Amino acid sequence: MYTQKDIDQVNRQLRKRVLLWLVPEALILAALVYSFFPRLEWLSGLLLALLMAVLLASLALSILPVRRYREFLRNAVHGRNRVETHTYDSAQEQPVMREGVRFFEMTFRADTVKEELDERTYYWDANLPLPGWEHGERVTLRSHEKMITGWERAGA
Repeated sequence: MYTQKDIDQVNRQLRKRVLLWLVPEALILAALVYSFFPRLEWLSGLLLALLMAVLLASLALSILPVRRYREFLRNAVHGRNRVETHTYDSAQEQPVMREGVRFFEMTFRADTVKEELDERTYYWDANLPLPGWEHGERVTLRSHEKMITGWERAGA
């Protein structure tokens, strides 16, 4: 499902977002430095507040979500993965946030000898289309922690 190519693509996107946000921040910083020379306190205070607002907005809205997704992809490709076969039960319609990344919550049944019905929850990347699994279908999942990083139909 995920490859090094996906990580490289997200790295390029992160680099582009950082550069796009650095331009207005550099301009505001230059204006702030200029306001120190004529000693315009009101302008310095205003520009400093504007710089902090732009900095926080760029981090919270643009840079950190992509960075968190990049970490998820790194773990999916290079991290320790587990392979298990389960029976698909259901998927939530609304995405949830887990470790800063949006996922769809999916429920599977692991029919084991110890328990008749052992429900397991896994998370599907909300950036990808949902698979066309039917209720009761056997699926072999590859996962990192509880995030699905690969799958195939059981018996394939």
